[in-house]
Amino acid sequence: MRQVPAHFLALVCILTSFLSFAHPASARGASLYLSPGSGSFYVGSTFDVSILLNTQDTAVNTIEVDLKFPKDKIQIANPSVGKSIIQIWATTPTFSNREGRVYFVGGMPSPGIKTTDGVVLTITFRVVAPGAGDISFQGTTRVLSNDGSGTNILEQATLGRYTFSPIPPQGPQISSPTHPDQAKYYKNPSPTFIWSEDEGMEGFSYALDQDPNGTPDTSIDSTQTSVSYDDYKDGIWYFHVRARKNSVWGGTSTFTVHIDTKPPAVFDIKVSPSERTTNTRPVARFFTTDSLSGFSHFEMKIVPLALDSGTEESLFFEVSSPHQFIAFKPGRYTVIVRAFDNAGNWRDEEVVLNIIGYFFQFISADGVDLIFTFVPWGRFLNILLLLALLILILLIIFWRRHHRHIHASIKEDLKRLVGIRPTLPAPPQSFMTPAPIPHTVERGRPQMQASERAKHIPPIINTDPYAKKNVPDGRPPIAPVKEPATKAPSFQDLRDALRDKQSEHPDNI
Repeated sequence: MRQVPAHFLALVCILTSFLSFAHPASARGASLYLSPGSGSFYVGSTFDVSILLNTQDTAVNTIEVDLKFPKDKIQIANPSVGKSIIQIWATTPTFSNREGRVYFVGGMPSPGIKTTDGVVLTITFRVVAPGAGDISFQGTTRVLSNDGSGTNILEQATLGRYTFSPIPPQGPQISSPTHPDQAKYYKNPSPTFIWSEDEGMEGFSYALDQDPNGTPDTSIDSTQTSVSYDDYKDGIWYFHVRARKNSVWGGTSTFTVHIDTKPPAVFDIKVSPSERTTNTRPVARFFTTDSLSGFSHFEMKIVPLALDSGTEESLFFEVSSPHQFIAFKPGRYTVIVRAFDNAGNWRDEEVVLNIIGYFFQFISADGVDLIFTFVPWGRFLNILLLLALLILILLIIFWRRHHRHIHASIKEDLKRLVGIRPTLPAPPQSFMTPAPIPHTVERGRPQMQASERAKHIPPIINTDPYAKKNVPDGRPPIAPVKEPATKAPSFQDLRDALRDKQSEHPDNI
């Protein structure tokens, strides 16, 4: 039988000396157990095991633990006490990897402690060999009650069972020529992956998904060491691959790719004071966002629209908003603003600046500025030709509909202008007046005898069938004669009359 150390008995005496007023009572059984109570660990890895106490609502003041572990499988890696419910160490914990043993004695002053999962001690082990092993409490392990007599109330001490496995084959090393940086976004939606191959590999299983903890299945997908995917949607993707060697699947390696194929959001370019201004140094403002990879920067390009600006092409240069332009010469310019995201996608927006002089200049070598719009010369001439053609068509339609009235109106205007009446044809000789009456000149005037005048009075032509037949003054009546029809003067007659009028009175025309 093992002899109890003298210092342990001294500790018990000290603790029980404080219990002179305590009344002994029946104690319920306490228990010690390990956490975790089981597990599987790879060779070379470490794991923690804690000794926990459950007093079953009974106050205890002393704990003695003697713990054994498989020294050929695991070794103590951290020989420190750490967090514990023990307040007084009668025997400081001792660790022996040679013997595979942990031993300590500790206590708590009166009135002791009641707990359901108090941490007595935590030990860190390192796996040194594959296999299986138990960590168990030895028979000298005790839990003493705070009842004044140091009753051992340990009823159960549960061991822990563990398995230790060899290190599995490590996952292949993965790289991507299309997406080399795992933290950066790329606009290429078709990633390519390549990975390393060790000697004796039987094949590989791989998968591309959006689960960072994904694991390929246990079927061989290929014996090659590369694979390519086409047209994957935007987002974060994870490529997993593992190898099979000696009929054992190794660990999984994961490679992350970021895909963003969409350009930044649509944006506007605001120009102050306006897009058409006399200010030679206007200010442009612009702003945009990118929902996936994030906005990167702006670039700008200025293209003169003058015909004599040459063939040299402008270049983009990086800018920020707001941007004040350099001093422009009067003219028209196209300003292109290009927005980039962190994946290299870009979007262009543009605005036309019209820098005018201090005086209104609406005609230039490039075209005509109509204030509300600018029309290049080529388009302006086309518009003029179309207008001329339209006017000609309208004139033709008007002439075809109204030329008769226009012709008649011109004749009337000519009549009023010349001031003459149309020339009528001469009547027949029988209807003319008699021959000239002889006369004499008296006092400068022609004189004629009354009898002679009567003879030479022209006959009265009676055109009224109801007129009286008796005609005074002895003139014989003449039968009614119908006046011959006269023909209306032609346009040629009017023109000839106008010409004669001009020749007679050249000063009045």
